[in-house]
Amino acid sequence: MKYPITCVLGQRGSGKTLFMTYLAHQYHAEGKKIYANFTLYDIPFHYITFQKLAELPDELTNAIVFLDEIQIGADAYEVFKKSNKMITIFATQLRKRKITLYYSTQVFKMVTKRLRLQTNYIITFDNNVTPGIVKGQIYEYNTETYQDYLKTIKMDLRTYFNSYDTDEVITFSENEVSEGVEKTA
Repeated sequence: MKYPITCVLGQRGSGKTLFMTYLAHQYHAEGKKIYANFTLYDIPFHYITFQKLAELPDELTNAIVFLDEIQIGADAYEVFKKSNKMITIFATQLRKRKITLYYSTQVFKMVTKRLRLQTNYIITFDNNVTPGIVKGQIYEYNTETYQDYLKTIKMDLRTYFNSYDTDEVITFSENEVSEGVEKTA
């Protein structure tokens, strides 16, 4: 499928953001434009907040987008919030904008239903015994059969530990970031 939406799902510390960091590096090596709401080191990327994403910026096209902790921007309990609606509208326009979207969450049902219904794949990560060694299952997601198992993956991603800040706090807007912390691409 071209321009899919993939949910990276797992408990705290299971390797979700580490895996998305690995993917960002792989896509960058292919010459793709990268957007993320968390800081990536070692590769050029465009930092984007949920607030900016909800504005549907025109320049956000032909790219790979990584959104950590998606429930902060598309919370299932805030269905009437304008920004929540705009993020789900963004998801419906991915093909037209030539965007592939990856988002992470700890609990799938915390994500607004409109975005869950647009999701094409779910990658579930097990709690890892060895930090940096991730093991997960990839499923094709649809509302009819819920999840169709595709395959299991096991990867050693320890070389990517220094490529992002595992303790970075994800916020809705730039205004919520602590003073003195500069976000640059």
